[in-house]
Amino acid sequence: MASPPSSAIAGAAVAVMALADVVAGLARALPAPTKDAQTANSACRRVGRILAPRITAPADVAAIAASLVATVQALARAGEAADAAAGLYAAAGATRGCAPSSASPALTQAYGLARATCVAVEMACLGEAFVAEARTGFADRQSASAARLRIRAAYDGAADRIAAALGQASLAILDTAARETSAYLVQEAASLQPVIRVDAAGSFPAAAIAWSLYADPERAGELMDRNGVGTPFHMPATIEAVSPGKR
Repeated sequence: MASPPSSAIAGAAVAVMALADVVAGLARALPAPTKDAQTANSACRRVGRILAPRITAPADVAAIAASLVATVQALARAGEAADAAAGLYAAAGATRGCAPSSASPALTQAYGLARATCVAVEMACLGEAFVAEARTGFADRQSASAARLRIRAAYDGAADRIAAALGQASLAILDTAARETSAYLVQEAASLQPVIRVDAAGSFPAAAIAWSLYADPERAGELMDRNGVGTPFHMPATIEAVSPGKR
């Protein structure tokens, strides 16, 4: 088993190498354009192979943290918002294991720089996840409401850690992002129809059900996707559908 890093700088170097792996994993997980993913991977390799081993001062750590945050932001904004939030939440969770730990109180205190760096990248992932939730085009009221609950749960789970590592001013930035995206999603949910259960007398084609519900057979694909049906000719007798009305 490897010995824990012996200083604040050594601990921060370990943390930024682990964080570079997390961000590289995010680049693989998000459906970002190839060029953006390649740029992110290149930046992460540079951190892990070149910059981290050459850290000599806190300023070096801050510069690397800024680079990783910028990479997270670029990845999050390059792809489809609907596909980004889950990967960003997962990456945020992964950052929590990147700082070294020790039973020594002195080393635990020394690793404060490493923990702050990890929390900075976690905060970037969460902020971008909140924005991605708000940018997603939800089809129904329940989906928009669920996104708001995810934002609240993620914020509540990280708030104390961010305040301890980065201070109240940094927490206020994430708090603003959480409140504003949540408020937008409340408005969005109010404009959407709820999901309802449709009980038919038997199995009908998706186009027939779409016509019956919406007077629009082209929404058959929407019904198939929502209910996990692979053929348009035989829908289950009981399905879920967005309530007819304003879409």
